[in-house]
Amino acid sequence: MRSQIVTLMAPEDEAAFLSFVFERPTVSLITDVRSPTPEIHHTRDVRGIESLDCMLWDAAILPRPQVEHIPSCDDYYLRSDESLIQFLRSPIKDTSIAVGRIALATGWKGAPATNPKTARAMTTWFNALGRWIKANFAKSFVYASDFKPDVGSREQAVWAGPRAIELSLQGWKLKHDGPPEYSLHYFDPSEEAEVLARYRAPQTLIVVGRVVHVGEVVSETLQKQVFRIALEQDAPFADFTGPFSCTRPAPKVGDEVACVFNENILGRHAEPWEPREIKKLTPANRDRVLQGLRKAWRV
Repeated sequence: MRSQIVTLMAPEDEAAFLSFVFERPTVSLITDVRSPTPEIHHTRDVRGIESLDCMLWDAAILPRPQVEHIPSCDDYYLRSDESLIQFLRSPIKDTSIAVGRIALATGWKGAPATNPKTARAMTTWFNALGRWIKANFAKSFVYASDFKPDVGSREQAVWAGPRAIELSLQGWKLKHDGPPEYSLHYFDPSEEAEVLARYRAPQTLIVVGRVVHVGEVVSETLQKQVFRIALEQDAPFADFTGPFSCTRPAPKVGDEVACVFNENILGRHAEPWEPREIKKLTPANRDRVLQGLRKAWRV
């Protein structure tokens, strides 16, 4: 996508946005990108529409979008992406709302996706929609762990509607594209410094120990294998068993190793640490390996 704005809308926010969109009498919502017939299903009445993957179409810019027949499934697929605005609606499940977006793919000058007849008008239209969103929505959020609420950071890529924010203050969860155990939390822009001071980054731990048992390979693709490690006295725990990512050749029983752990910030299990990476240490490479791990994991 050349341009996109990530949005988060409660139904009332979406209604307000589409009310602005439909101020152009030639604009309608295409609700299906796939159809058994060449007809383009479009509407200006969105009540009862369940599709989340929609397109905004201005017939004054593009009189008729193209469709392509796919013989293998005997269906017709909507094309003309460069002359339509993608509108992914915010999914709502129980008391959580997830992000959607508006996006435009006009391509670049000379690229096959560019339609020289519509590119300028589409860019102007998309920018107008973006200005409305930025004037009526807010992006003052912290993206934080639901399991450890003090672990979080500033998020500035999401524009949420006022009703979505109101619901979040009443206990609803606003979800981004990351882990489902993370949520967006609105704050007043005037209190940004004070609010951000309450949050911290997840902890990463690099400790040294010895392999006492080598277990099964969990994933050949990810090069993950189970190891039991007896850790040095200054480590926060005496031993640990779990799947570590390791490069070949894998450490053997008796080898000294450096182990990388991330703080458990998702709460998917009871252990406080997540095993990440393991590397064999030798007298010749010890300092270099430890230094490389600290740099790679920013410890």
